[in-house]
Amino acid sequence: MGLLSDPDRSEAVLIGVHDYTSLESLPAVAQNLEGLRAALTDPEVWGLPDTACTVISQPRSVGDVLDTVRDKARRAEDTLLVYYAGHGLTDPHTDELYLALPDSDREREYTSLRYEYLRRAILDQQATVQSTVVILDCCYSGRALLGKMSASTHIADQAVVEGTCLLTASSETRPALSPPGERYTAFTGELITALTEGVPDRPDPLDMDTLYRHVHRRLAGKSRPLPQQRNRNLGGLIAIARNRAVAHPNPPQMPAPDASDLLLRQSDAEERLARTERQAEQLRLESERLHQQAQRRARETVETAQRLASAVMATAEPGFEPFWFAVPVPRPLYGEDGSLDPVAELVPGIWYLAVERRGVGMVVLYADGKKRGFILDTTGIQRGVAEEAAELSSGQSPSDVAAAKRRTERTVREAERLASAVMATAEPGFEPFWFAVPVPRPLYGEDGSLDPVAELVPGIWYLAVERRGVGMVVLSEDRTRRGFLLDMTGIQRGDEIEIPATPGFAPFWFAVPVRRQLMSVTEEHEGVGELLPGTWYLAVEQRERGLLAQTQDGHRGVLLDTSGIQRG
Repeated sequence: MGLLSDPDRSEAVLIGVHDYTSLESLPAVAQNLEGLRAALTDPEVWGLPDTACTVISQPRSVGDVLDTVRDKARRAEDTLLVYYAGHGLTDPHTDELYLALPDSDREREYTSLRYEYLRRAILDQQATVQSTVVILDCCYSGRALLGKMSASTHIADQAVVEGTCLLTASSETRPALSPPGERYTAFTGELITALTEGVPDRPDPLDMDTLYRHVHRRLAGKSRPLPQQRNRNLGGLIAIARNRAVAHPNPPQMPAPDASDLLLRQSDAEERLARTERQAEQLRLESERLHQQAQRRARETVETAQRLASAVMATAEPGFEPFWFAVPVPRPLYGEDGSLDPVAELVPGIWYLAVERRGVGMVVLYADGKKRGFILDTTGIQRGVAEEAAELSSGQSPSDVAAAKRRTERTVREAERLASAVMATAEPGFEPFWFAVPVPRPLYGEDGSLDPVAELVPGIWYLAVERRGVGMVVLSEDRTRRGFLLDMTGIQRGDEIEIPATPGFAPFWFAVPVRRQLMSVTEEHEGVGELLPGTWYLAVEQRERGLLAQTQDGHRGVLLDTSGIQRG
């Protein structure tokens, strides 16, 4: 429980834009400003003096907003509260958050107020302010939680003043919500209700942590966009309202500070932050490990293909004497056609006959006496007693040798192209598209192996989701696997002709406002996964029970509850 901020030494700036020249109007924003001002100046809530609560409705320019904020920040000696409601826009190049002004439009971000400038205006006047609260009720307001350099640097980490709280109406990928027919926007409406009516079973006064958790629960129960919060040290303990749900037999008294409670809550918050950072670091390391593993497999595949090509194209070593041998560990036996698909596996405990030496490889007769091929790794083999076995080696005709050379050259080129694609990073700004192949083509796995995970065939539409160097990452026909397509010559893009689809339905991307269960397509009551807020999913078909949805890893299921989903 925090101490109530002194209303006589605090300032509030409420900014709102409800009418736009180029963007859709938001009538509820005007009501937001009136309702929030009334709550903050109510003597039974915070009691902020009228002159200390400045309302800027329909600001004329960026300068009007920043000059006012700087002035009020200089005046505030206890707490500064800055609130904005209106459209939130994002820079297409940097993903930064911009706060729309009356003449703003989506194509000219410079006509809007860059959030970073508002942040600087607040922090430039830190000498007198003890506590700072910033509340943003706009689309994509969660981007204000991200620092300008990276998604791992938060605004609360950049603010050097103690006691900073940033509360936003939605995450960085979700729009805020202004429900039709309601007096306020969804987020601000719940905030005003909490201020004016109080929060049952919670201490008095109401700190920002308590307000955030209460508003979060209320919005989650209505399947509406969920707010986000970041605090600097004890920023969550900033209190700007008395709890009117608490009965006071006597006039409210200023509670004595409980130092042990404050230290305990700070310790809990720091522990949660440390745990989150550890989990994020573990995920990063695991991602790097898998990427390095894929790169290593790709390099090994290239090296194997090159060694096999060298062996296939080499001539038999003259004077070689066949001998029996055994391997210390299982090793692949590659065919003489130059393919990287092994024809057999040599295992310990069995004697095999080496009948030729070809460059870096040996031609070996398999245990059944019928198959023969190349072993490339002869380290540690155990030689047996020499035998007269040259007659077991059957020679190849010149045409067979030439064909094998051509096949192995193609294999090497394919392995090198696949390795290049695996080690490349995803091309930024790539737009996924549907396509069809003119002839069957292999789909190679992302692990760098030349063993195809599927085959793309003509007459079926596939989805290209990424460009990686010389290859495209493609979803298989059943959407359960993804891999690399290396040969894109002659492909037919889906935007060139009409793609067959469910009559009257066009596939679209969407996101869910809260966690939603994905049900089995075949079993009516069986769950197959969970859709999470902040992630885009593909609506493939309209079903009688709901939407047939596809996750980014290719899994499909039926989404029964489509209320509140955000279409991409």
